[in-house]
Amino acid sequence: MRLLVNPHRRDGYGETENAVMQAAEADTAAAEIRSWPDYAPTPLIPLPALARRMGVAALTVKHEGHRFAVGSFKALGPPYAAIQVMKAELARHGAADARTADILSGRHAGLAHSFTFTAATSGNHGRAVAWAAQRFGAMSRIYMHAGVSPGRAAAIASFGATVVRVPGTFDDALNRCLADATGDSTFVIADQPHARAPDVPRLTIHGYGVLGMELAVNAHDATHVFVGAGNGSLAAAITARLWLTLGRKRPRVVTVEPLTADGALRAATEGRPVPVPGDLATVMDGLAVGTVSPLAWPVLAGGAHAFLAIPDTAAIAGLRMAAAGDEGDPALAIGETGIAGLAGALTVLGDRALRRQLGVTANSRIVAVACEGATDPAVYRGLVGRDAEHVEPRGAAS
Repeated sequence: MRLLVNPHRRDGYGETENAVMQAAEADTAAAEIRSWPDYAPTPLIPLPALARRMGVAALTVKHEGHRFAVGSFKALGPPYAAIQVMKAELARHGAADARTADILSGRHAGLAHSFTFTAATSGNHGRAVAWAAQRFGAMSRIYMHAGVSPGRAAAIASFGATVVRVPGTFDDALNRCLADATGDSTFVIADQPHARAPDVPRLTIHGYGVLGMELAVNAHDATHVFVGAGNGSLAAAITARLWLTLGRKRPRVVTVEPLTADGALRAATEGRPVPVPGDLATVMDGLAVGTVSPLAWPVLAGGAHAFLAIPDTAAIAGLRMAAAGDEGDPALAIGETGIAGLAGALTVLGDRALRRQLGVTANSRIVAVACEGATDPAVYRGLVGRDAEHVEPRGAAS
C-alpha cells in the first residue's frame, strides 16, 4: 500500500480546470443525460454497521451497478460524447435541428444507421458504446484484446455490436481500432482524441460529471470520497464537479488504484503523467492503465486530496466483505474494478497512520464510489465464491 497526500491541492478553480470542464459544460451534460429515458441517480447505500465497526460517522457506497442497462459509470461519459458527435454529424448532413428526442424516436434512423461508433475496451467502455449506438440507431464495432473474458464479449454483442478480437494487449486493440476507423461515418469513442472526433475525451469527462453532480446534491455533507483512478477521467470529473459546486466545502477526493498500475500516484510524485513499468497485471482489470490521462491530470493535480495504491488482496477482501454484508448491512454485488473505492476506504479506515494522514476522525462521513456492478458473473463468482446477489438499494438515494 502507498499513499501520497497531494502537496499541491488548492482552493481556487481556475483556467487550468476550466480548460477541462466549465460549469456551463457540466450543466449542459447534466441536462442532456437527465433527459434520457430511464435516467435516475444511482443509489447511495449506507453501511451503518460497517461504519460503526470502522469508527466513522457514516460509510456509504455510491453504486453505479444501477446505471441504465450498462451497469457502470461508463453509461454517462461515452454515450454523452456519442450523442454529441451524432448531433454534429446530423447537422453536417442538413439536420441542424436534430434533438435527442428525435434521435431516440427514430426520426433520423436512415442517416443514423449509416454511422458507426467504434472503441477498444476491456469491458465496460465497449458495453457503454454499444448500448449508446443501439439506443441512438447507429452501428457499433468494439475491439477487445485476447484476455477479455467471454462473458464481457457476449454482453457487448447483446447490444448489436460487432466484436473484433485482437491478439496482444489493450493498446494493441486500440491501435487496431484507430487504424480501422477510416470512413467518414466511423467515429472513435475513446479517451484519446481522434481526428474526426477531437472533442470526445472532454465530452466524456463532462458526462462523467453527472456522477459528481449527484454526489454534490445528495452527499454534500461527505468529508471524503474514494474513487478508482484508472486513466483518471472519472476521478477528474467527480473532483471538478464537486469543486465547481461546493468550492472549499467540497469533500476530500482520494483516488485509488492498484499497486501494479499506480499512474495517478506516480504523476503526483513526478508532477506530470509518467508511464508505469511492467505488465500492469491486477485483479482490478479496468484500472490497469499505464499512464494517467493528460486531459484529466490537471484537475487531479490541483483538486484531488490524495492518491492511494492498494494490493489486489485488499480488493478481493473488499469484494467478499461487500458480498457478505455486515451485521445487517445490505449485501452488495460490486465488480472487481468497481471495488477499488470501497477497498481503498477500508484500507485507510483500518490503519491508524493512514487515518491521521487523511484527517479521518470519528466524525468523518465517507463515500466510496463503486463504479460498476458485477458486470461479469463468471469472474465475480471466481473471486467471491458465490453468484452475484442483486440486492435492492436501501436507505438514502442520490
